[in-house]
Amino acid sequence: MFQNKNLFLLTFLVMSAAMPVCAAGSLQKTLPLLQKHRRTAAENQQVLTIFRTAKDPDTVFAAGASLVKTPPAKAQEPALFNLVIRPTDPLKQTFAAVIITAMGQTHEELLPILEQALTGQDPVLRAYAAGAYAFIRPQETAHSAEIVRLYIFDPAFALRAMNQTAQDAQAQTKILKEASGSTDAQIRAAAAAWLGALHTQEGAKLLLKMAKTEKDSQVSAQIATGLAKNRNLTMQSIVKELRRSPQSEQSATYALALGFMTGNATEAIRKGLEDKNANVRANSARAAAYMAGVLSNPDAFAYTSDRAFDISLLKSLIPTLNLRANNASGDEKIYAENALRQIEKLME
Repeated sequence: MFQNKNLFLLTFLVMSAAMPVCAAGSLQKTLPLLQKHRRTAAENQQVLTIFRTAKDPDTVFAAGASLVKTPPAKAQEPALFNLVIRPTDPLKQTFAAVIITAMGQTHEELLPILEQALTGQDPVLRAYAAGAYAFIRPQETAHSAEIVRLYIFDPAFALRAMNQTAQDAQAQTKILKEASGSTDAQIRAAAAAWLGALHTQEGAKLLLKMAKTEKDSQVSAQIATGLAKNRNLTMQSIVKELRRSPQSEQSATYALALGFMTGNATEAIRKGLEDKNANVRANSARAAAYMAGVLSNPDAFAYTSDRAFDISLLKSLIPTLNLRANNASGDEKIYAENALRQIEKLME
């Protein structure tokens, strides 16, 4: 059982790591309000005030993104247009235009601001601008890759924008297929996350194709998550790929996918640990270690519907892992020993 990860929070945590202490502290104080999914009118007005008065870019971004997710009342549109007509703060100006569009208003006069953002250097701003642009110029696909990128920051807004751009599910899959081959790792990662959420045969096929060649670790993690979400469509193919050398970059993706499947993959890992092929045994032990890591994570609920039961299934692999750790050598021994350590930590 999978639940949507809070990409909104993850984005802010990554951003705050690079902030000055004062800016990070200011954002941390307002983050609970900005993350709140159901806000009262008064609370949304407070977020709008934060957005209008904030001086540091990180707080402007956080408040702006929050207002895209939960748009203010239509009565607040004049206040946002006041920001639109002030070119002194391009970030605030662009986000104001995006928020107005997210409110359901398609003003042609906002196009120049959005088009300028779409040619800028900031990929986050390009993504939000592309989302808003899709409502004003529906069925234009020139900025579809940026809409895919938007999925990392705001899946709901990205989906709304995609529905404006793609006429049907087939057209949407085509856009995601093109994005999965992008030279931009962030766009590939977003495509993988989106494909995983589709739960379709075509989406699973594209994820399996990506897994065969992807070398970026962050993209691979999204691919692995997507493969795990579609285990009924991907399990058999993943198990076959365990024959790859443990030293290959792609082998980790398949092992990680099994780890994210938690209890559903225990039997496949057990068979892999007993396989005649040393690579399969090593990668299966690696998958067991990943599974222990997933189940020990505070967000384990996102990957398992019964954590205690899945831990008991994982513990049943201990005798076989001990056998490999004691009698094997090389990668197989290393991964078996690591799996045992991770399981031991999980049981503490």
